[in-house]
Amino acid sequence: MKRLIATLGAICALATPAVAQTTYTCSLKEAGRSNWIPSVLFIGHDPAANRVVVSDPIVLHFNDRQPVEGKVDTENDKRVTFVWELKTRDTRGQSATMIYRATWVKADKRMNITATALGYGSGIQGFGTCEVEMR
Repeated sequence: MKRLIATLGAICALATPAVAQTTYTCSLKEAGRSNWIPSVLFIGHDPAANRVVVSDPIVLHFNDRQPVEGKVDTENDKRVTFVWELKTRDTRGQSATMIYRATWVKADKRMNITATALGYGSGIQGFGTCEVEMR
C-alpha cells in the first residue's frame, strides 16, 4: 500500500508544475462492493493556477496510466469539494462516464467520495481519511 501511494504521488508530481499546492493522500473504504471507489486517492490542488490533478488505481487503469484533471466545485471554511470525470469501459466493451465528487471536511479531517455513472441518479459512496500537506 505504501508503495502504491508513493507511486501515485510521484505520477501526480510529474504531471504538475513545481508550485505551491496542497496534496491529499487518502485511504478510502467503499460503503458497498462495486469497486468504483479507490482504496487510495491522491489529489494535488494548486489554487493559484486553479488546477486539480487526481490519481488513483481506477484512474490509472482507465486513463492510460495517467492522472486526470479535475476542478474545485466548492471551497469554503468548512470544506473543499473536488470533481472529475473518468471515461470507462466494462468487460463487455460498454463505455460509461463516471463522475466523481470528493469532499474534504476540514473540521472532521475526513474525505467523503461519491462515484456516479453519468445518466444515473444514485451514486456509490465511500469515505476515509487523508494526509494533507501544503507545499
